[in-house]
Amino acid sequence: MSIGERLKLIREDKKLSQGEIERRTGLLRCYISRIENGHTVPSVETLQKLARGYEMEMYQLLYAGQTRGRAQDT
Repeated sequence: MSIGERLKLIREDKKLSQGEIERRTGLLRCYISRIENGHTVPSVETLQKLARGYEMEMYQLLYAGQTRGRAQDT
């Protein structure tokens, strides 16, 4: 899953519109759309703004709690 796909999933799970994220972060809605659709990769500073907008820690944007080699653990 790409970072854009993950950000979109988080936003939708939190029932937030791109417009709401724009208001919370100061990032333009069109830029948020470009990230979510994989047309651009966000910088660390942008990820920090998005994390604040989503009211979560930045690492949570990147980590879904899945571990490598999980199939081997069963």
